[in-house]
Amino acid sequence: MSKRIEIYNMDHLRELAKEHTLTAIGEVWIDHKRNGEYLCKDQYMGHNLIPTEGLNALLDIGVGATAKETAWYCGIFKGSAYTPGATNTAATTLGVGGLATECQDADYTPATNRPAYTIVAASGGVITNTASKAEFTIAASINVYGAFIASSQAKTATTGKLLAVKKFDAYRAVIATDVLSVVYQISMVSA
Repeated sequence: MSKRIEIYNMDHLRELAKEHTLTAIGEVWIDHKRNGEYLCKDQYMGHNLIPTEGLNALLDIGVGATAKETAWYCGIFKGSAYTPGATNTAATTLGVGGLATECQDADYTPATNRPAYTIVAASGGVITNTASKAEFTIAASINVYGAFIASSQAKTATTGKLLAVKKFDAYRAVIATDVLSVVYQISMVSA
């Protein structure tokens, strides 16, 4: 039987919120292959908090009345000066002129679209694409500084939602025909 909590005023609500926290965390791992050989496998690239736009999407879809996104997509970026922040959105961060300097057709295939973020059902507060990594076949020599998950499929899209974005702890220098595979895990922890 759950305990009934009475809320007396906004100050009381704030105090209750301090006692019961829910944290959403994105974590990224990569595989980097060159000529069929791994340069790194399952390399942990660090974790980040989900931007407010992503948190709002999770709440609106999971608790609110907003319809579920039909698909999510993974992308990579090459903006060395970009540091993700809570206020980042798809409109400000992605696309040709976005803060992250998103990788485009000249940088990797598949052409035109970002690879699908294909997940399995959540378990233990975790959802991941480990079974179906997002794969990028590199077309040019670039430095990849991070990855993201968004609801828009086109590489140049600045519409939709930015669910998660992570600047790697260390960039990856890639060359044409390298294959970079990205695992993006989202965890929700209640404390």
